[in-house]
Amino acid sequence: MTTDRSAGHVPRWLQRAGAFSWRIAVLFALGAVLTWLAFTLGTVTASVIVALIVAATFAPLGQALRRRGWSASASAAAVTGAAVVVAGALIVLLVVAFAPYLPGLVAAIEDGIAAVRTQVEASGSPELAEDVAQIAVGIQAWVTDNLAAIVGSVANAVTVALLALFLTFFLLQDGEKGWGRAIEVTDGWRRDRLNDAGRVALARVGGYLRGTAVLSGVVAGSNFVYLTVLGVPLAAPLAVLAFLGGFIPYIGGLIATGTILLVTWASVGLQAAIVMLVLIAVTRLIVSNVLRPVVYGSRVGLHPGIILIVLPAGAAVAGIVGVFAAVPITVFVASITASVIAALEPPVAAVGTDVPPWLDRLAQWGWRLLAVLAVAIGAIIVFGQLPLVVAPILLAAILAASVVPLVRALRRRGWGNQRSAMAVTGGSVLAILAIVIIAVAALGPGLADAIAGGIAGAEEVDEGTSGAMGWLAEASAEVGTNVVSAVAGILGAASSLLVVLLLAGLLTFYLLRDGRKGWEQILSPLDPWQRDELEATMDSSVAVLGGYMGGTAVISAVGAVSQLAIMVILGLPYAVPVAILSFFACFIPYVGGFITTGLAFLIAVAFGDPATIVIMGIYTVVFNIIQGNVVTPLVYRRAVHLHPAIILLAIPAGGAVAGILGMFLAVPILALFATVSQPLARLLAGEPAVSGGAVEGG
Repeated sequence: MTTDRSAGHVPRWLQRAGAFSWRIAVLFALGAVLTWLAFTLGTVTASVIVALIVAATFAPLGQALRRRGWSASASAAAVTGAAVVVAGALIVLLVVAFAPYLPGLVAAIEDGIAAVRTQVEASGSPELAEDVAQIAVGIQAWVTDNLAAIVGSVANAVTVALLALFLTFFLLQDGEKGWGRAIEVTDGWRRDRLNDAGRVALARVGGYLRGTAVLSGVVAGSNFVYLTVLGVPLAAPLAVLAFLGGFIPYIGGLIATGTILLVTWASVGLQAAIVMLVLIAVTRLIVSNVLRPVVYGSRVGLHPGIILIVLPAGAAVAGIVGVFAAVPITVFVASITASVIAALEPPVAAVGTDVPPWLDRLAQWGWRLLAVLAVAIGAIIVFGQLPLVVAPILLAAILAASVVPLVRALRRRGWGNQRSAMAVTGGSVLAILAIVIIAVAALGPGLADAIAGGIAGAEEVDEGTSGAMGWLAEASAEVGTNVVSAVAGILGAASSLLVVLLLAGLLTFYLLRDGRKGWEQILSPLDPWQRDELEATMDSSVAVLGGYMGGTAVISAVGAVSQLAIMVILGLPYAVPVAILSFFACFIPYVGGFITTGLAFLIAVAFGDPATIVIMGIYTVVFNIIQGNVVTPLVYRRAVHLHPAIILLAIPAGGAVAGILGMFLAVPILALFATVSQPLARLLAGEPAVSGGAVEGG
């Protein structure tokens, strides 16, 4: 251990305090940056959390099916279907029995607060009445504001639900493999211990969620019966509130009970409220002392004091969503903390250190990760300020990688380097311009009408279900507005787009003609093994980009042609603009195809007869299932070697960072990163690969 010359001038306690402090400060800073990233990528974060919770809840069913001989994919599909059925029932319950009654519930709570205030004032304590009223109003405002925010953000909730649906399937299918990849840096007993900790954490989180759902259902059902017998209005939404409150230990039950008592007092009277309080108290005693030990057992293991700390922390960080997620996240962290600390301990215990070795190792990782994140975030910010520079470079790199095989084919036929590069670049640019012109001509007059027809179809669905599907019309209107705004923005920036395409075309020509020579000049100062490593990496990157663009173009073309065909056969309007929109939208994997097929289905609802609606509905479901679960994963696994779950998360992340351009570029950039990460790590470590070499480049 090195000796600090200034150590003699500093008290020993201050040395140790400083040693602890800078390491803890680094971890706090890293946590703050990661939290900021989580909120910046809010859709991704919410989707991952929801998918993890759902997968943990239904994992035992998948394990049981695998023990019966089911494959990983089949069991994951079956369990995901079961989860969709349960989640759909809960959503219908919220939409039908809760959301429409939220204004009435708020009014009933206000009446209850007024009744309590009047009663307390009558007892001769106006100050106490004012305090009680302020507390009740504060709790009511927090609950109603957060619930209204959740109900109001329909489009975002639908997006999160769809992403979570796909992620749940992938977690159930390959979650164990993903956990194994995450702990690859460990070995021996450390890996075994982390594996065991992961299984225990999964069991505890799933057990907590299943148990909470059962107990909350019992409490909500009993409250519904009591409210109905006592003649209290809004019995169904109050029971739903009790069910939701059950997922917030202690605090949720108190808020739900207080709300029920307020509404009972205001609507039926004080005596009925007292009877309701006694019934709820008896039910709670039975649930706590009889049912809870049977349902939970020893699978949660969190002290009540910890729960009471993490609940307000979750509320401060993420509002009511944070309150719901606080306990499951804490259960998971508590289940793996001891194993993580043990895995971080060095093989030989250090002597004379001021801090525990595991804390020092975490801090050493932490400040380096902070430095890497700072560089990455800084680069994104700088690139975002130079769109007319960055966009042509990225587009030229993608286009050049896509057409390299054509250049090589012309070279093999005897064409010169410049001639082949010019011919391929010119043909590609002309093809792109032709597609853009056709798209503008078709989308300009027809897209807004097509989306308006889709919104009309959603409104018809809402009317046909007596208002239960109002969220569909809201989501359709929001998505449609975003699509129209995006297309209008692209058309409005036609001059900038023309400059970008012109620069990208010129850069593509130079990359195809001189890319190999320029790359060799860049690599010339390096050692031979480093040159070989980077040349092989470049060739792999070109192949990945080309494969991605080729595969995406095929998927987009098949989707657009099939959508055009089905709409023409069914005699639906706006077939051409929707098909062209589908071609471009399918360059955004999963999300683009879902939006455009959904739009076509809503157009069928607005303009078609019942048979047309049924056929279009079947096509929409079958197309998205086949494309999302068969075609897209197969193409991308071969082209970019990325798991579909990673691709799925990259799309909204790219959208949060750079809008539509970010959604389009997220997957190829991530594929490039995956391609260069291992060779770059070897270069930074100064460790040549066992074997390597260059192949022919573009």
